This record gives sequence, C-alpha cells and structure tokens, in this order.
Amino acid sequence: MDVDAFVFDIGGTVFDWSTALAEALDRWGVSSTGAAAAFALCCRAAFLDRIGRVVKGDEPWATSDEVLRAAVRQASAETGLILDAGKIERVALAWRDMPAWPGAREAVAALRRRAQVAPLTILSWPMAAGSSRRNGIVWDGLLCCDVIGVYKPDPRSYTRAAEIMRVDPARIAMVASHHSNLRAARSAGWKTVFVRPHIEDPGEDYADPGLAVEFDVAVADFAELGERLGN
Repeated sequence: MDVDAFVFDIGGTVFDWSTALAEALDRWGVSSTGAAAAFALCCRAAFLDRIGRVVKGDEPWATSDEVLRAAVRQASAETGLILDAGKIERVALAWRDMPAWPGAREAVAALRRRAQVAPLTILSWPMAAGSSRRNGIVWDGLLCCDVIGVYKPDPRSYTRAAEIMRVDPARIAMVASHHSNLRAARSAGWKTVFVRPHIEDPGEDYADPGLAVEFDVAVADFAELGERLGN
C-alpha cells in the first residue's frame, strides 16, 4: 500500500476499553467479573450513543471526558452497579490507562518506519496519551476529535485531520476494526485497512461476510498488519 500516512482508530482497535473499566471497578471492589463485563458494555454503548447524538446535532457539544463521565453514571443506574459520586469520577478516568491488544505496539513501530502514523480518535487527549504511555506506543502526533472540534464519523473530522497532517486524503490509510469508521474514511477519499476486532463494539455488524473483501486491506491481527504493510 503506497501511502504517506496511516491513521488509526484506537478505542477498541488498539486499546481494550472493557478491561480498563473492569480494572477500575476491581480496584474499588465493587464488581464481579460478569458484572464488570456487563457494566463495561453498557458504558461503551452509552458513550457511543452520546457521541453519535453530538455528531447529529441532537446534543450540545461535550468533551470525551464529559461524555464518558455521563456514560459511567448511566451504566451505574442501568446495570444496578451502584457507584457513589466519588467512584464515578474515578472510574471515568479508566480510559486514560487502557491496555493494548497484543502486537499493537510493534505494528505501529513498523508502520512508522515508512510513513507518518497517528490516531484519529473520539477519545480525549488524556485518554489517548495515557493509554499510549502505558503500552509504550509512540505516535507521530495525536489527532483527538474533541480537540479538532468534530467527532468521527462526521466527514469533516477526516478532512480536518488530512489538513493538519498536510497529506493528500488519497495518500492516507485509515486503520480500524470498526467498519463504520472505515466507510466514513473511504467516503473522505482515504484508503482503508480492516483489522479483525478483538472486541466488538455495540451497534457494529461483525457478522457481515463481506468485511474481509470490502476494504483495501484486511488483516487478522497486528502481527499480520506489521508484516504486510510495515516493510
């Protein structure tokens, strides 16, 4: 793939949002494993739903940190996993310290040897920076939607990212495990790289048999990504 920049989705594609929330709950002794998984899924769904409403103009602008705090509060109420105000604030910091999926750090390093590499993410700067530091992942920059001022999958977020990087959209490849993200990037003129997900996001249809051939490149994991595109 002949490109000048690889741009990653990171929430779910690179970082494990579910385990991070479970770890935060475990630190406060408020959950069993099963309850933590249900809480994490509910929280993620609430987070994505609120971001989607902001994109559509149905909700006022809010930062990713504000959206996650509200999602934690909503998940607490909906799952019956009662958290007091102090615990909600602390659990809402969980995505600043997410573990990465196996091979992610090595794949990013391999791609950086041949092109610019950065995330374009609906996560906040503290979430992206903190989780990257935890896992030793080095980027050429961070493109955080709540800093840019437009959340994915609004087409303007991809246009603005290309402008910031000073790269022709046709010379950028979006790397993601979420096909909705890849389709939006493709509509902005970007190339697409599908990485099979380790975790499934609410609202995404991963049963679609055409995903492996719909995008420019499809890989099973980060090891294959580094091998195929990092040389």
